[in-house]
Amino acid sequence: MKESTTDNEPRDDAADSSTQRHRQIVSWLAAACFLIGVVLTAGRIVLAYQTPGPFDPSRQGYCDFHNGVYFPALAFREGVSPYSSAYVQQYPVERSIPFYSPLVLALHAPLTWLPLAVAEVVYFIVSLGMLLGIAWLSVRWTTGSAGAGWRWDWFWIVASSLVFTRGGQQTLFTGYFTFELILGALLAVHYGKTHPWRSVLGLVVISCKPTFVLPIAGLMLFRGNIKAVAFAGVISLVLAVACFGWLIQSGSAAELMSDIGTSQDVHRSDDYELPANTWTRIDVLAIVAKWTDWVPGDATHLVWMIGLLLPAAIVLMVYHRHNRDDGAATGLSGAIVLLTSLVAIFHQVYDVMILTPAIVAILIALRPAWDALSWRMRMFLAISMLIPALNYASSLMVLNRFQIDGFAKDVVTSLNAISLLIACVVLLVLAWNRCGGRANRASV
Repeated sequence: MKESTTDNEPRDDAADSSTQRHRQIVSWLAAACFLIGVVLTAGRIVLAYQTPGPFDPSRQGYCDFHNGVYFPALAFREGVSPYSSAYVQQYPVERSIPFYSPLVLALHAPLTWLPLAVAEVVYFIVSLGMLLGIAWLSVRWTTGSAGAGWRWDWFWIVASSLVFTRGGQQTLFTGYFTFELILGALLAVHYGKTHPWRSVLGLVVISCKPTFVLPIAGLMLFRGNIKAVAFAGVISLVLAVACFGWLIQSGSAAELMSDIGTSQDVHRSDDYELPANTWTRIDVLAIVAKWTDWVPGDATHLVWMIGLLLPAAIVLMVYHRHNRDDGAATGLSGAIVLLTSLVAIFHQVYDVMILTPAIVAILIALRPAWDALSWRMRMFLAISMLIPALNYASSLMVLNRFQIDGFAKDVVTSLNAISLLIACVVLLVLAWNRCGGRANRASV
């Protein structure tokens, strides 16, 4: 027995060493892919840079940073409402901003003390940091307490994948604040049970965009995260009121509300915002409206949101009562909250990045929630969630380049929302069956 053990040890050491070498090679290759993606994106921004002012669809480099981050925050700092027509006249922007909480203006105000060119570079670097943060959290939450240890190869694979997905590429290229919302949503959902104050921080950040916070906070209540939602609601309200107070110092609340209403009308009248024309929306209502040539109003969006959230709320409530609430974005309840929020109300394809930890966890299957599923079921779920991120056929570049129009365009641009809806239904059925003890192992 002793000889056998001795004979085996060199082979075991050699196998471990070989595994480590392979992982290091994969890490370096994935890191190189990440750097290549970053360099290509930076070059694309420079080549297609949009000078602040009227929108030019052929040159969109950092257009969202100008129109949605820097100049709205600069106007806020200077006491001008970015919801007003006066803002459009005074600043080099295409139009006023939609109804976001003014808290988002305060968060970005520090950038406005920098010259525009410097602020652009700083924000690009910060955006890269947030992208790496999403990758780091995804791997950490997936491998934590699972005995797998830290895996640099997984980290760089996730990071490089994010750079080349539609959401990551678009966010880096246009300079939108999507990464901030993604990190906020992940913190809110993952720590709702275990670390409420971290969850509060995430909820306060996503309160900047109502279509993010309303479905996520609502479902978190049914998941039992009452403390986090309650404190975040109070803090967000106080901060928003303070920011509104700053904006109305030279006017009135009535004028501000009127400006917000006018701004919403401007955005709704934009042809690109209409469901029939959109190639980026992933919510169910947008797809129904696309195929029926229907333009739903704000009230209709809210009714549909409630109707779509209700089944998930019931499942989460039962799941929580059975003491099966994992409280993490890498478990069933967290994935349900994040996925249902996407299909329930106005969301764009870049918002799918909130599913990154769930997709990583499903593929790696170190967590009990996913390890209990069959390989085929996990692949089905992962592919369904990945389709919007990888469906470049529905990007404007491809649609225009190959002149895809009519029925074919409607099909490829509807596939994203349909795939997410299917994944959402499957997750709800799995959670419901698990609560009833009817399925320990699922397969398609």
